[in-house]
Amino acid sequence: MSTATWRYDRMTWLQIKDVLARTPQPVVAIPFGAVEDHGPHLPISTDNDILESVLAECGRRAGGDLLVTPTIPVGLDEHHMDFPGTLSVSMEVCLAYVSQVAISVARHGFTHILIVNGHGSNQAICELAARKCVLETGAICANTTVNAAVHPALVADVLDSQRKGGWGSVAHACEYETAMMLHSFPELVQMDKAYRDMGQLKLKYFNWDHPEPSAFSYQAWWSSFSKEGICGDAAVATAEFGKVMFETTVTRFVEMVREFQTIENRPRVDHH
Repeated sequence: MSTATWRYDRMTWLQIKDVLARTPQPVVAIPFGAVEDHGPHLPISTDNDILESVLAECGRRAGGDLLVTPTIPVGLDEHHMDFPGTLSVSMEVCLAYVSQVAISVARHGFTHILIVNGHGSNQAICELAARKCVLETGAICANTTVNAAVHPALVADVLDSQRKGGWGSVAHACEYETAMMLHSFPELVQMDKAYRDMGQLKLKYFNWDHPEPSAFSYQAWWSSFSKEGICGDAAVATAEFGKVMFETTVTRFVEMVREFQTIENRPRVDHH
């Protein structure tokens, strides 16, 4: 399938107009990533690389049911600024920017919009931006992720059964993210510099590993617990694990998109 059929920005405005008239309309995905440290073995583009590679394949396989906008490449990353190269935008600006992109899509008449997060600290912003789009436009707008190190719900069963490192191996620049990069961008991975750094907390009600849930959310300065940006076990990552996770994510994300398409936009009822 050609790029023009899934890349929102590669269409002409007349093609967009034709797409809007389709029933059902495609879901519009808005990727929101980050540029930050990912240990000594991965590039600072890792979050965006994983996000874009997965969504591109989803677009190709979705048969016209998914359009993907350009990636918003820089997110909330102040807590990583101790590592040179990290780029950060304030939470207020991020919220305004991401919500305005979603609102712009909705203003043209698209009814089903997914803000797709690729970076952990963008999570709350994505949820609020989706809520803002709903309240201001009436569109069906939700937030999700394709990066299981951010939120594993889409692939938690496979992630847990297939990873080799056990508890703590998946968090950041970890077994999962390293494996995903080995699968999609092996030329960017320096496995001779990958190692295990387990500085993250493990408490009764809180941990920084996935897919085990926490009862509360908390984020410290990254340099306070990670030596060089790794949080997890990058050393055990393999391209084979990356392929399994990539294929599982793509297959389930396309299924989710088609389920999301079926959500009916029911009218409000004002009971005043």
